Amino acid sequence: MEERFPVSGGWLTCRQTGDRAELTMELPGDSRGLYRGYALGPGGLVELGTLLPEGGRLRLGRSFPVAELQRRGCWPVTGGRVQMTYAFSGARPQSLPGGWRRVERPETLFPEDETLARAARQAGGCIRCRREMGEFLLAWPWDPGRPFPLAPLFCLARVKNLGGRAYVVFLFEEGGTPVVPPEG
Repeated sequence: MEERFPVSGGWLTCRQTGDRAELTMELPGDSRGLYRGYALGPGGLVELGTLLPEGGRLRLGRSFPVAELQRRGCWPVTGGRVQMTYAFSGARPQSLPGGWRRVERPETLFPEDETLARAARQAGGCIRCRREMGEFLLAWPWDPGRPFPLAPLFCLARVKNLGGRAYVVFLFEEGGTPVVPPEG
């Protein structure tokens, strides 16, 4: 069995061979920094390691026992994600807008909603801003060439400029209940 998942302009390929899963990630070359790859599953994620330049592209290959991926909530594999872990000189990561903080595992914000937890896990890291009365905002960088974050809540999203960059923004009550955003 082999499946292929789109990831940041490239692919994560998962091939089961007996009791092992071979995971291969390949992305377009990027000289801005170092990137780590992750495999996503229905109940977790597994770090694959750092993608290395090879033939003008970034590549990574790992093999895991299927039982290990099952134990870590990552079987069957449902997708992948990539995160810059180190920026080379001259390529600084974007600074955060005032009042916002990074969230590496946004799925933990939806303890009662597996659909939103899965969508947040697939969307990857985001930024969060707390508001009055327990509400909070979550925002993912807007990139029309990538899958829409939190697709089940598409109709509740707003695209906003935060710190000079476009983000897809969602409003939630404490506990992760989505809120229809006010007009304006």
